[in-house]
Amino acid sequence: HRREFNYTTAAERVEAQHRSKERINFWRVLLRYMPPNLHLVFVSKYFAEQVMSDLGFRLPASQYSIIHNPIDTEVFAYAAKTAEQRKRILSIRPYTSPTYANDLMVKAIIELSSREFFSELNFTVMGDGPLFDETLAPLRGFANVTIERGFLTHSQIATVHRSHGILLCPTRMDTHGVSRDEAMASGLVPVTSAVAAVPEFVDESCGILAPAEDHIALADGIAALYESPARFLAMSAAARARVVATTAAGLVIDRELALIENPLGQV
Repeated sequence: HRREFNYTTAAERVEAQHRSKERINFWRVLLRYMPPNLHLVFVSKYFAEQVMSDLGFRLPASQYSIIHNPIDTEVFAYAAKTAEQRKRILSIRPYTSPTYANDLMVKAIIELSSREFFSELNFTVMGDGPLFDETLAPLRGFANVTIERGFLTHSQIATVHRSHGILLCPTRMDTHGVSRDEAMASGLVPVTSAVAAVPEFVDESCGILAPAEDHIALADGIAALYESPARFLAMSAAARARVVATTAAGLVIDRELALIENPLGQV
């Protein structure tokens, strides 16, 4: 039901419900009485709580851990942003599912087009997938929106990060958000949605959190950063610091190794 937006017909929903019941029955049998040598790892507290809610029972606290996905803070290196880079907004997303909320990104840009400072902004929209053309069609007429179709390597993404200051990345469902954290490691300020696990990784000191499905709030967040260069620069540095302190690869690998060395313990 959390991903109901992925289905457009009653038949699709019925089929999805059937597959969901099969999966949940499998996991209930496996996890109702966990063997002592079984330990689960979740990438966020949100995901762990979501799973236990769906199961209908809690897992033993000693038999699961929360270990985030690792962010390579060397590839996604930090260089202090300039105030001008708050005017350069980036979106790099797949166009495979409504989950990625690219339609909200488009609506936010269209909303910004009614603001008097819009011509000072520059948007770079990158990605690919079956929804690419349809989703981005409304942006094709804007001279300050560059659309590039295709996928990038990590090093290419890091290069693009260096020339931008804001990552516009709304979402409808996320258990972590690796691409967002990679951008934060590079010093980009995320403008995203306060849904699912996102608030575990982004707060108001380092990003803009808009309510679910609220493209106006996304646009307002970009406007607030435009209007306050000092706030943008402070949030950029805070975004990098947040990743270094919570999801940097070194921290995550240490926790993983500790669990491997002590598999019956809790990390």
